[in-house]
Amino acid sequence: MFDHRAADVVIEEGNWARQGQTRATTAVEHAHPHHLVTPRAWVKDVTVELQTHTATTHFLVYNDVTSPTNQRTMIAACLPRAGVVNSAPIVMTDCTVRKQLCLLANLNSFIWDDVVRQKVGNLHLNFFIVEQVPTLLPDRYDEPCPWSKGQGKTLEAWIAERVLKLTCTAEDMLPLADACGFADGSLKAEYVLSTFKGIHDDNPLLSGHPSTAKFIMELYDRYAKQMASGE
Repeated sequence: MFDHRAADVVIEEGNWARQGQTRATTAVEHAHPHHLVTPRAWVKDVTVELQTHTATTHFLVYNDVTSPTNQRTMIAACLPRAGVVNSAPIVMTDCTVRKQLCLLANLNSFIWDDVVRQKVGNLHLNFFIVEQVPTLLPDRYDEPCPWSKGQGKTLEAWIAERVLKLTCTAEDMLPLADACGFADGSLKAEYVLSTFKGIHDDNPLLSGHPSTAKFIMELYDRYAKQMASGE
C-alpha cells in the first residue's frame, strides 16, 4: 500500500511464458529517494497526456490482480504520471489533490478492504466492484479532526499529511509534493531525513544556523554536482 516503488520488472528470457517477473525493492533501495523502479516498457509522456486529457502530476491507481485470500485485497497507491496497463486501473476524480490523498487512505483502510474482499470472487478487482463499495464523500474530510483537538485541523489536513509522508518517498513524486505545498515544495528538505528527531531544528553550531537536515542536503547536492561534472 502507498508504495509506488514496490518492485522492478525483470525479463527472464529463459521462460516460455510470463517472461516479465517482479523483483522486490530492497530496504536499502527504499531508503534512497533517487532510486526509481524500472518498468517492462515505456510510454512517451505526450501519449500519456493525450490519452488522459490532463497534465496531472500523478495517477491514483490500484492493483487489479488480487484475491480475497491475500493479505490485502485492495492495494492502492499514487504513481508519477506515466503509462500504465489495464492491471493498474486509474481512479479519475476532479477533487483537489489533497482530497485525492484522502480517497487513497480510504481505499487502503482496513474496513474498506474487509468489505471489498466479500465481493471479489476471482482474481480481479474490477471497476464495477470498486464502485459498489461504500466510500466516504469528499465533503466529509472538511469536518474537524476529532482526535486532533486544539490544533484546528480538518480530517483532510490530518490524513493528507500522513499519506504524503507515505507517498512522497522518491524524487519522481516531487511534482505531487509541490502540488500539495508539501514540505515547502521539497520532500528532500523535511522527510528524507525525518526519522532523526530534532534534525529539522536550527543548529547553533552551524554558520547561519540552518537545520542539520538542510545542511546535510546542501552537502549532498554539492557532492552530486561534483560527481556529475567529474571534479
